[in-house]
Amino acid sequence: MASTGERAVPILTVGDLDEAVGFYALLGFRVESRYDGYVIMGRTPTTELHLSWFPDHDPHLTAGSIYLRTTDPQALYDSLRAELTRQGVLYPAPASGLTPELTAELRARVASGERLVRLHEIEDKPWGMREFTVIDTAGNAVRVGQVSAG
Repeated sequence: MASTGERAVPILTVGDLDEAVGFYALLGFRVESRYDGYVIMGRTPTTELHLSWFPDHDPHLTAGSIYLRTTDPQALYDSLRAELTRQGVLYPAPASGLTPELTAELRARVASGERLVRLHEIEDKPWGMREFTVIDTAGNAVRVGQVSAG
């Protein structure tokens, strides 16, 4: 990965490095370096993500988040939704967030052993961005967007 000066790089804690690498590959990241319990992934020369394995990771207590600006969030949303559906791990969610009923359903399914990825619908936000949010199985949130055309 090329050095581009000072910048912040998110480090997300995960319980399963291989699963996380597979998930972030769906968002266009590729492995740049891999070490014992640590992976550095890149998407562009200025977009970098670090994954850190923590054996006692609890997604309800140790989740992080990142914002990924992209040139075509709709295309990424569509391909991600199709692949998560193909893998049988898609949990579709409204853009507005989970209701108490949906939260209870999701928790029950995860407690029963299902590995689900929560994908919130894409929409134009009042703050001028076209965005969607996806929550990986480790509980980390990735908000993806670009400035709205209108």
